[in-house]
Amino acid sequence: MRPDLETVADHLDPRVPDWAMPSVRPARREDLSGLAAIEEEGDRQFAQRFGGVDWPPPVSGADRAAEPGFLLVVGDPVVGFAHVLDLGDGCWHLEQLAVAPAHQRQGVGSALLDAVHAEVEARGGSEVTLLTYADVPWNAPWYARHGYARVDPASRLAPMLEVERRLGLERHGPRVAMCRPVGGLTPPSGSRS
Repeated sequence: MRPDLETVADHLDPRVPDWAMPSVRPARREDLSGLAAIEEEGDRQFAQRFGGVDWPPPVSGADRAAEPGFLLVVGDPVVGFAHVLDLGDGCWHLEQLAVAPAHQRQGVGSALLDAVHAEVEARGGSEVTLLTYADVPWNAPWYARHGYARVDPASRLAPMLEVERRLGLERHGPRVAMCRPVGGLTPPSGSRS
């Protein structure tokens, strides 16, 4: 039976009391218009770190919702979201996880990530992949603490990596592919390249 996404956060991290866990839910139509602003606010942190960025503006929430996969959010109004793409064959890709800076370091990102894993498992998926910066503390190191390991981008991520190259994301630092199994499987330990 599929877990209720509105209450899945209550069972995610035993170290955090239930009352303190952010509530994760599927995005509703009225949430979509605010997603780009959250991503844009988060992107300003990259601009500060990199001395400016010139990548395209965030994708609209409506465009995200139109892609195969799902959108999860926290808050009403929304303060964070996760956009996951269905790559087929049990593989799912975390295309974006964004939390408004005023709500970071409060468990919102972790709750979203745990809910992503639960939803992928509920949909019969076996793993979640992502592409991120290797050396940005809230990117690859943060995902590694949540069970992700570096992997070869392989053929299924090659098209996404090519888009990133065309956008020039690599000029700000090395990008890496990461993967985490779901469904009771042991998260990968160590790095693979």
